[in-house]
Amino acid sequence: MRHGGVGRRWSTWAAAGLAAAVVLTGCSSDSGGGKGKEKKGGDKAGGTGGPSAGAPAPGGAGDKDPRAVWAALVAATTTQQVVEYHGVRTAAGDTAKEATVKEELWSWYDAGGKSAFTDRAYQVAAGAPIKRSQCEAGREWSYNNALEQWSDTKRTCVVDMSHEGKYVGDGILPTGLTAEQAKTFAAQLEATPGWLTPSAVEPAQQNGKSWLRLTVDLKPQQNGGAAANTDLLLRAFRATIPDFTKGPYQIENFGRQSGSPVRAVFWLDPATHLPAYSEVSTTVVDKGVATGATRHLRTEYVFGGAAPKPDRATLVPAPAPSWPDQGTTPPPA
Repeated sequence: MRHGGVGRRWSTWAAAGLAAAVVLTGCSSDSGGGKGKEKKGGDKAGGTGGPSAGAPAPGGAGDKDPRAVWAALVAATTTQQVVEYHGVRTAAGDTAKEATVKEELWSWYDAGGKSAFTDRAYQVAAGAPIKRSQCEAGREWSYNNALEQWSDTKRTCVVDMSHEGKYVGDGILPTGLTAEQAKTFAAQLEATPGWLTPSAVEPAQQNGKSWLRLTVDLKPQQNGGAAANTDLLLRAFRATIPDFTKGPYQIENFGRQSGSPVRAVFWLDPATHLPAYSEVSTTVVDKGVATGATRHLRTEYVFGGAAPKPDRATLVPAPAPSWPDQGTTPPPA
């Protein structure tokens, strides 16, 4: 595909070549145990590994307590060792101060093998050219719009929290933890009363399957005279992993003090409490004042799959979530 074919770009990216079924190898038939989904990169997502055993997840389809479901989600998700993410982040409203208006984020992480893959395509403003780069096996690749071809930049790339690793994840939860580390991380999230609140859980249907829809609100807190919110996720991770910067972990509004209110909604398999899909919506606040911008990150999960094998002979669009946008609205500032 020539780059001009991506002129149809973002609307076609989400639909091209993606099956409607969500891949959650090993899940129950009523809750998303989907068929293999053919990926843009060539292999089928999901592979043969399936989800890691992870930590025990209590409860089942009758879960009604948001806090209990949140605890089960954290235990099950953070202990997954091989996870692939298909994400789309958009900014709306007054986006003049936003770094990007749209990003396609395709990533994969194998905690045991200490290997990762990232693919990022982004626009800095509406109508701006799409920029795209990949990090695979420690090598950086970039798409040259003028030449309409991929190029090996001859630079190494590092998938850690300061580099490409900040695009690995769903904006809220890390993966690759041990069971004990998962307990520490969960305890750290509980250490700030009134900050992270699982506010609602209810049954939901999508693609003829049953899910638990869990809503979690992250409210700005005063921290040393400044407003803090998602940076408290980094604090929890730092308290969990001694060498925390070496691993990948995407955090909403990474690297900035965030007084922005955030709402995260997860669609979970009732049997495993693993997420199939999530949306993270943010009302952007800067120095206590709403900027007029909002952010919306949509993420689909694939557990236990083989490493992506991107086709750089042509400009193949990255896989986007097969779930339609569920319309999660940002919380009020």
